[in-house]
Amino acid sequence: MVTVFHHTSFTVSNLAEAERFFVDLFGLERTGGGEFAIDSLQRIVGFPNATLRIAYLAFPKVEGVRPPHLLELIEYVTPAGEPTDTATNRPGNAHLCFQVRDIRAEHKRLSARGVRFKSEPQPVTWGANKGAWSVYCNGPDGIALELIQPP
Repeated sequence: MVTVFHHTSFTVSNLAEAERFFVDLFGLERTGGGEFAIDSLQRIVGFPNATLRIAYLAFPKVEGVRPPHLLELIEYVTPAGEPTDTATNRPGNAHLCFQVRDIRAEHKRLSARGVRFKSEPQPVTWGANKGAWSVYCNGPDGIALELIQPP
C-alpha cells in the first residue's frame, strides 16, 4: 500500500550548480548523495553502465525533526541526456512548489538574486487554494518552480 510521498527528483546538467541554487536561495541542506556507478542503480534507472551524481536536499531540522520530503537532484554523467523543453504546458512536465510566509518579500529577494519570474505574485481566486497568492519562476535547467503564500 502506498502511504506517503518520499522525494521529488529532477535531472540536472550540473549537480554542483543546481545544488548551490537550492541551498543558497531556498535554504535547503544536503543530507546525502555522491557519485554512483552501481549495478543495482543502473538497473533501477534503466541505463546499463550509467554513472550518476546525486544530491539529496531537505529543509533544516525544526525542533530536532527534519521535514520528511526530500528533493533529489541527479546529474547523469553517463549517459548524459539532451535538455528538454520544461514548459509547464507540456504533458509529463512537473513543477515544485515552495510555501512561503510573505510572497512579495520572497519575490523581491529572489529577483534581486537573478531569479526570473513569469509575473508578479498573483491572487488565487478559485479552487482549493482560493485566497492564496502564487507566482512561477524557473530554476536550474528550466525546472519549473512555484511560490505560494497560503490564505
